[in-house]
Amino acid sequence: MIYIRRPTLHDLNECARLDASFSTQKVWQMNLQSTAGRIQVQFNLVHLPRTMTVPTPPEDRDLTKAWQRGDGIYAARRGKKILGYIHIMLHEGEKIGAIRRHVVAPEFRHQGVGTALLARGMEWARDRHLRSLEIDLSTKNHPAIEFYLNNGFVFTGFSERLWGRQEIVIHLARVVR
Repeated sequence: MIYIRRPTLHDLNECARLDASFSTQKVWQMNLQSTAGRIQVQFNLVHLPRTMTVPTPPEDRDLTKAWQRGDGIYAARRGKKILGYIHIMLHEGEKIGAIRRHVVAPEFRHQGVGTALLARGMEWARDRHLRSLEIDLSTKNHPAIEFYLNNGFVFTGFSERLWGRQEIVIHLARVVR
């Protein structure tokens, strides 16, 4: 049985150490065309010749401060084992929640843990009368993009930044109901 709850201070360290890397055989490739009076952006799903594993930087934010501030941080647990967590930060005054981190340990992926965490995050957002939740994802992170699209998020834009590198980021959002 999976339990979703607000983590203890001890749990936060375990959450921050979870492996957020992912493997994929697909990436999203952007095509930008600009002509007089028209800008067209298109994202195409491209199949790679072999599986690519992408390491993800460790949690660089202070989860303890976020926890003390009251951010939406929830951990999935089975027994004494942390399976994953979600961290949602509130944009004050805008009624928007930004998903800063949503990690499920590799050995527990595709078992409903990420969906349960997102559902609890949506509940947190509803309790605070937020209008929407948003997330920024690398175009390399096809598994996460597919997950969020399948969970009611829609494309809202893109930018060329991520982790200090020149990388394209897709912006997704979902209305909170």
